[in-house]
Amino acid sequence: MIMHAVILAAGVGSRLRPVTRRVPKPCVTTGTAPILAHQLRAYAEAGVGTVTVVAGYRAPQVRELCKRVAAEYEAFEVGVIENSRYDATDNMYSLSLAREAVDGSEGDLLLSNGDVVFEPDVMKRLVESDAASAIACDTGTYDAESMKITLRGENSIDHISKGIERRDAYATSIDCYRFSAAFADALFDEIDRRIDADADDGWTEAAIDSLLSDFDVRPVDVAGRRWVEVDDHDDLLLADRLFSSLSALGDRGAAFFDLDGTIYLGDGLIDGASEAVSGLRERGVEVFFLSNNSSRWKTDYAAKLERLGIPADPEDVLLSTDGVLAYLDSVDAEGVYVLGTDAMAGAVRDHGFDVDHPSPEFVVVGFDTELTYEKTAKATLAIRDGAEFLLAHPDLVCPTPAGLVPDCGAIGALIEAATGQKPVRVFGKPSTEMVDHVLENRGLDPADVVVIGDRLETEIRMADRLGCESVCVLSGDATRTAVEESAIRPTLVASDVGELGGLL
Repeated sequence: MIMHAVILAAGVGSRLRPVTRRVPKPCVTTGTAPILAHQLRAYAEAGVGTVTVVAGYRAPQVRELCKRVAAEYEAFEVGVIENSRYDATDNMYSLSLAREAVDGSEGDLLLSNGDVVFEPDVMKRLVESDAASAIACDTGTYDAESMKITLRGENSIDHISKGIERRDAYATSIDCYRFSAAFADALFDEIDRRIDADADDGWTEAAIDSLLSDFDVRPVDVAGRRWVEVDDHDDLLLADRLFSSLSALGDRGAAFFDLDGTIYLGDGLIDGASEAVSGLRERGVEVFFLSNNSSRWKTDYAAKLERLGIPADPEDVLLSTDGVLAYLDSVDAEGVYVLGTDAMAGAVRDHGFDVDHPSPEFVVVGFDTELTYEKTAKATLAIRDGAEFLLAHPDLVCPTPAGLVPDCGAIGALIEAATGQKPVRVFGKPSTEMVDHVLENRGLDPADVVVIGDRLETEIRMADRLGCESVCVLSGDATRTAVEESAIRPTLVASDVGELGGLL
């Protein structure tokens, strides 16, 4: 059985802006691969040997992706043609451009829209269907934004449209089609007729609908299989969740949660945070809280979590200050100047270090919400006089309910500019030192833990270095656009920790 597939992937994807500002929608990543890569691999694994992709917006990126995926398989050919009018036409015109590529083919035509991500079994079912022509559809879903179908008789499709009411719909189309050679010829003829009549801005489904009375087209039910038509940001987050490789969180030995921007913002608990933590604990998962924020001590964070309704002991809190203290211990430090809050200076003093020494050997720069010019000048002079410059953590900004404000890294940049010296050591995330001792003491492998945070450059990079799975939440620093454009790939992108309840 010889089949030729066409994927319509020319659109701008304006409803996904700014994610699609630099990446065409078919190249947007869901799970571990771009949408178009999911489709191409599904075609290849279903035995389809030739695919023509109609590109438009940012076509070179589409072409490069097709070349890369085609190279993964033997005897799998992927050609790309371009719709130069992609910003003024809809997918019917794009399909018309593929006629020449398809005309020389034998057998059936497979067709899909390039903004649908689906698991390989969907295409396998469509290819293996006994029907001469068929539409993959989901009888378990009614989606107002998607095409729906109705039937005549028991099993023949007589109408496809977005406007079909729930009471009349048999199923939701997932925009994947299989057409006999006769239907394909008639479809291209109908499209040519419409274009000749200056109706080239329409949708392929309108042309398909006009032919259903003349052909027997059957539904292929894919209910229960994963698929998402990615039109907007909500669809993208759904696809992120459905196609993530993240394994069940409830099976972990430990989970490490960032605090600011992940568990809470300011003094407000993020929706679902308490339920996510309690759900993990109920399943025997140890929960730890990570913070680079050196403005407070462990007891302060534990007390804040308690006030917000999340039981926590100081030992559950892992801070960047822990690394600072361990380092000062290792070098037998005596005099230390702390450019930080009174709480941070008190923690360093309580660990036996002289924070009032007239000639400190070390200057520790933390997140100082009590910053004064006098303190800044004292730190600068000490470093210029030979003191070792230590930075508690690298975060440039801290998420708050009002927005992002300067953090430790920004204060460190001030000191660096004033002294001409970079920090000798930088502690906190993304260094794995914050969690290495937990894994060692409890005999856990990286595969046994998960890191949840809102920063790509700290929590998610730390997870990458550790070799464990990660969840990037969009409730703090990170945006979906930043995730798309970053080389750091979280295992899952979620709107907030409230989404984790379904993954326990």
